[in-house]
Amino acid sequence: MDDQTRRKNIIILFSIILSFLVVYTVIGSVLVTRQLREASRVSERGRLQSARGRLHSSDRGRLAEASEGDNIKGAENPEINDNPEDRIAAVQNRLVRQQLVTPLGDGKDTVTVMVYINGSNLETDDGYATEDISEMLKAPYSDQVNIVIETLGTKKWHNYGIMNDHTQRFILDENDMLLVDDSLDQLDCTDPDTLTDFITWSAEKYPADRYFLILWDHGGGSVDGFGWDQYQRYDASLTTDEIQSAIRESGITFDFIGMDACIMSSIEFCYALYDFCDYCILSEDFESALGWSYEGWLTALAENTSIDTKSLATILIDDMVEANKSNRYEGSSSTLALIDERYIPSAFDSWVNFAYANEAALLTTNFSREVARSGRALPACRVSSDLKEYYITDLLALAVSIDAKETKGLVSRLAAAVAYYNCTDDNTGLTGLAVTLPYGDNRFYSSLEQVYANIGIDKRYVEWLSKFLKNYDGSDYYDYDEFNQSWSGWEEYSN
Repeated sequence: MDDQTRRKNIIILFSIILSFLVVYTVIGSVLVTRQLREASRVSERGRLQSARGRLHSSDRGRLAEASEGDNIKGAENPEINDNPEDRIAAVQNRLVRQQLVTPLGDGKDTVTVMVYINGSNLETDDGYATEDISEMLKAPYSDQVNIVIETLGTKKWHNYGIMNDHTQRFILDENDMLLVDDSLDQLDCTDPDTLTDFITWSAEKYPADRYFLILWDHGGGSVDGFGWDQYQRYDASLTTDEIQSAIRESGITFDFIGMDACIMSSIEFCYALYDFCDYCILSEDFESALGWSYEGWLTALAENTSIDTKSLATILIDDMVEANKSNRYEGSSSTLALIDERYIPSAFDSWVNFAYANEAALLTTNFSREVARSGRALPACRVSSDLKEYYITDLLALAVSIDAKETKGLVSRLAAAVAYYNCTDDNTGLTGLAVTLPYGDNRFYSSLEQVYANIGIDKRYVEWLSKFLKNYDGSDYYDYDEFNQSWSGWEEYSN
């Protein structure tokens, strides 16, 4: 090989090496850039996770950004966005799941309304359950709407030939109550399997595009739950975790779940139902003997089976409040709220952050509200001589009564969660959604601890609630007079 050829080969070799070096440098630069971007994304995910906090575990992987038409409190308000807590609130309000139920629209939907009526002493003594059935029958018939009723737990039924010695199932058909299943034994209302079987049977017999579930009887709050069956123990009830498990086992998701029962509108109860419905319709207070009003909203449903849930619930809630205003004998102080379940995880998370940050204030004063006890409370609740022992602490009233940097964020999330609310004129102290704080009650806490663990509430929070047993002597109740006089509705908190 001559010198000229050798030089050419050396030049080619250096060119190849130089090309490799250039390619290596470019690849290295790209990898570094990608690593920096990934680190940035990890940091951003961490920031958003911090903002979301303890979002409901079932929400992982299916969070969807709210549509542009959603009313996101604080998202477009520059004054609010100057506050970090409120910016986080706006982020959390956007990080909501999609609706579980999407109506077909244009009046094309079929609907099955499941009404689980444990008449109990309310029917035995006064016939209140069959009065509500009469209201249902006044609504016009539609072949697109199935109203299915299960009757149980009652020693005396006052109308419609309902038997008291065994459970029966009926469907309302053209202003008539038709018996469709007379094969059941005397079932236990407080057994979750009884509720599960009713739901699955109804969905199999009357499949539909939309399902509503209503539980009718006594209510006992976020722990004791629902139902007093006259054939069971005096203190037996369908606890909140049992309600959750019963609905989960059915495999059915609902447009709304409603409790025609006392003191069920708590953030913990809504948390338990998050996976199974888009809305809850609940009373924060004790209901009067009248309970819900059925004719108006069932008429609207028959006329348009695709009516949106908020419009339907508004009719229901307003009719119930108006009935209590106008009936001087059986009506009384009443409240009813439509809760948008999509916002419950972030509202609960915000409450927990607020509670931890303001622990000293919460432990030195009892923020429970006095409410108007009625005969629709669970019998075990009616034994109490102090109305405040029900541990009903209104979340909005509490939040605005403590001067804290976390207040605006909590209020923003509550305003998103309470989709509609109404009450009688004499009940302006409650705003639709409560939290349960077990001031000084060891026995109540022992039940709460198990129920809350079963419905998936964070263990640290449940343990934190035990501080209310040790650090509070039960004597100092908060005076809500200033809030009661200033409260004029959710509108002022919705911008």
